[in-house]
Amino acid sequence: MFEKRRKEIQARRAEIRKQLETAGAEDLDALERELDALDAEEATLARREGALDRLNRSGQQGGHGDQGGTEPPCVADGPVNPILGRGGAHGQAAGGGLPAHADSRAAWLAGMQGIQPEDAEARAQQFAGSGRMEVTTDAVKRALTLTSGNIAQPTRVSGINAGQNIVSGIVDMVRVVDANGMGEDAVAYEVSGGQTAALKQDDGTAPAATDPVLRIAKITPQLITTLSYISRNIERTTPLNYQERVTTGALNALRKKTGALIVTGDPSATLPEPTGILKAAAISSGSDIELAAIDEKTLRTIALSYGGANNVEGGGVLLLSKRDLIAFGDIRGTNEKKAVYEIEFSEQSTTVGTIKDGGLAVRFCIVDELPALLDSGTAAGEYCMCYGKPLAYQLDLFGPYKVEVSRDYKFAEGLLAVMGEAMIGGNVVSENGFLRVKKAAAAASGARVKTAAAAASGAEGK
Repeated sequence: MFEKRRKEIQARRAEIRKQLETAGAEDLDALERELDALDAEEATLARREGALDRLNRSGQQGGHGDQGGTEPPCVADGPVNPILGRGGAHGQAAGGGLPAHADSRAAWLAGMQGIQPEDAEARAQQFAGSGRMEVTTDAVKRALTLTSGNIAQPTRVSGINAGQNIVSGIVDMVRVVDANGMGEDAVAYEVSGGQTAALKQDDGTAPAATDPVLRIAKITPQLITTLSYISRNIERTTPLNYQERVTTGALNALRKKTGALIVTGDPSATLPEPTGILKAAAISSGSDIELAAIDEKTLRTIALSYGGANNVEGGGVLLLSKRDLIAFGDIRGTNEKKAVYEIEFSEQSTTVGTIKDGGLAVRFCIVDELPALLDSGTAAGEYCMCYGKPLAYQLDLFGPYKVEVSRDYKFAEGLLAVMGEAMIGGNVVSENGFLRVKKAAAAASGARVKTAAAAASGAEGK
């Protein structure tokens, strides 16, 4: 009975498709309402069919497999794996680890808005009509700290294929704090070397007093706005498809801009930005290092320079441009001409990986906003790379992420304007939490600059 009704729905959709070619404004409204009704009916059919399948499986297997009982099959806890499903319980075709009757897209949108999954369809209908929604601060926090491989993909409703990744992995590494309702945040950190010890010469003589030095890293909120235009035809898809596409696009734009600001944000700009790593007051200029080229010693120079005078801090991540990453891969030995550095990307990531140099392994993260060390347009003294612990950077979320859709601005062009707004702020909250690398003057090491540049040029010509 389900299949028969599905065929009738498909046939009616084909008729509506033809009618849309000549439909006027009033007819178009009626056809859109009918399409919404057909979508809702098809979703109801899918739920009924899913429930019937569960009952059939329960009767055949006796509850939990061969263990007996009447409860529905339990689902393993843990994040959703797009290949194996949640906890490895099921493959994607079986629902991504969710129960058979659940729609993972509805569940994701429900989590974004802080509602129950069963209310997601109604909320999507409301969003399709009003063009306004709010993503909770907690959901934005989770979106900023989750890679795309951990987000369940839709199983019941056909989706819209995503484009290439535009977000740097740095947004998934920093410390994210919910500062909803706060006007400003102040984080204290200690400056090393402030308190010292000395030998006491004799009784009755007070030692010289030294006090620890504490400083404050201020985090002030700044308004981040995204604006994009999408085809009005997307409204003809199901409400869940429409809301998911708009929400995902707006959040990805937020993540991309946030990733850039974490590194290059300038609070003294004409339009103030959150404080980035390159402008952080917690990093002293005396800790910076200068490099004229990328060679067989570069990775060791950077990694072993990080930390205090008596230690080398581990767990750092090298932030660099994609062009400099290519330059690392181009370095060859003098005898056998083998690659000096081994570059390996992390599983399910296109922006994070590891650079290995013998026994030294350093994680890297591509940040497109950083200039390349070997580019001719990069001036001497300009910062090109950073190395440090990502948790030394704190990103505050000062409110929910608001998304609004307007049909008026690009009406004649058949486009919808999608605007998103969020209040965020950030700063480095640890003394010298990052080591900044700047480009040295060419005269300091002319031969090395020439050799590395020639190697990069040769690689590009192949």
